[in-house]
Amino acid sequence: MSSRREFIRQSLYGGAGFALMNAFPFDALASEDVTRITILHTNDVHSRIEPFPLTDPKWPGLGGIARRAALIKKIREQEKHVLLLDAGDFFQGTPYFNLYGGELELKLMSEMGYDAGTLGNHDFDNGISGLVKQMPHASFPFLCA
Repeated sequence: MSSRREFIRQSLYGGAGFALMNAFPFDALASEDVTRITILHTNDVHSRIEPFPLTDPKWPGLGGIARRAALIKKIREQEKHVLLLDAGDFFQGTPYFNLYGGELELKLMSEMGYDAGTLGNHDFDNGISGLVKQMPHASFPFLCA
């Protein structure tokens, strides 16, 4: 601390903070009315519609839309409140993006029931006009801060 006054002032703030914490009814958190939310999250999918090739040294045969959709469906059958989000970079990386410009990715994400997504740098690879052209294919909102 730079001075005694500063120490006293910060001590008072700290004491007030502890006093306010004690005023919070923590037993309310133990209520049986608590709603459990399962949050599913994807990011950096990069147009990976098909699984990785079986010859891939790191992830042979893993990934792909069909596997992701099946897992999402299974979790939704087991859990009541599921929030499905994507953090961007769903475009670029395979010929699907080169051929369809992102339309296929957004249609498939809509079919899987994404609740919201945000944009990554590769989602602008066809320019802003390319992205705006594909956005109507998404049945979910895009969020940003």
